[in-house]
Amino acid sequence: MCDFCIIMLRVSKLDELYEQHNFDLLIKLVGDSHDPKERFLVLSSLVIQGKRKEALDEIDRYQAILETSHPFELMKMHFELLLSEKLYDEARIKLRHYENLPYISQEVEEFLREMKVRIEDEAHAKKGSTLIPLDEVYETLETGTNQSEIAQTIFQLKNYNINLLIDSLRIFLKRKEVHPNFRTYVLIYLVDQKYNSEIEVLTRDKIITVNPSKIVPPFMHEDFNEVCRQITIFSEGDTSITETALHLFNCYILDTYPEDIYQDGIIELAQAFVYIALTYLKQKPSFSSSLAKKIQEILETTEPIKLN
Repeated sequence: MCDFCIIMLRVSKLDELYEQHNFDLLIKLVGDSHDPKERFLVLSSLVIQGKRKEALDEIDRYQAILETSHPFELMKMHFELLLSEKLYDEARIKLRHYENLPYISQEVEEFLREMKVRIEDEAHAKKGSTLIPLDEVYETLETGTNQSEIAQTIFQLKNYNINLLIDSLRIFLKRKEVHPNFRTYVLIYLVDQKYNSEIEVLTRDKIITVNPSKIVPPFMHEDFNEVCRQITIFSEGDTSITETALHLFNCYILDTYPEDIYQDGIIELAQAFVYIALTYLKQKPSFSSSLAKKIQEILETTEPIKLN
């Protein structure tokens, strides 16, 4: 069979899958193809499924290819995705990019003028709901020392496209002067985003390498709930002990993540946190715990976050 015939059969099959809404198979078949039409089918499939972040990643990865065959359709889709995710700074950046493309049509020119107004209207739609400009985000992540500014920045990360931030996030995760819990929050953000690439993280004075897409979120480990249940049992109905022990357990998770703390044993962990809770509450434990001392040292070496 001739090469052209093979190509036409492939395109026909992909169109058929798209019309049947068999999007997952379509995306799998396209793979890393650089064919503009195939890439646009993938992008459209992601948008129809409501996978906005994946669609934005698709555009970032293949924008030059998509622009060659469907520039106007791409612009409309791109801005809807960015605005739906409230990524106003990136929308402004992309607007400048599209404005600098060679002339396409008068319709496109009018669309871009209207989009410029719409971006600013939506960005200031709510009183006080302003995102931190990207240049300030970069500066805070890479060199910032003000705890309040760092906290405000990392809790707004979900409002930006991860691909715009990743270089600064990599720097942030290795900064010694950053509070360790802030580094943990950023790592959790990357885990939630299923960021699939190895990164280096400073944790407890050593650098480790992890792939966020392959590690379990800290409070979703299969043993987490069981440790909490055992803490409740060992507290023997005393809510003060239970609440204190659970609070310490959560703090310990943030202080040690992404280490595998559960290798110490579920029962041993539960006993240790109840033991420490009793000492904090000025009560004498009726049992011993060899693990409690190690845990307490880690908890006490992590200073509380002080927001300036």
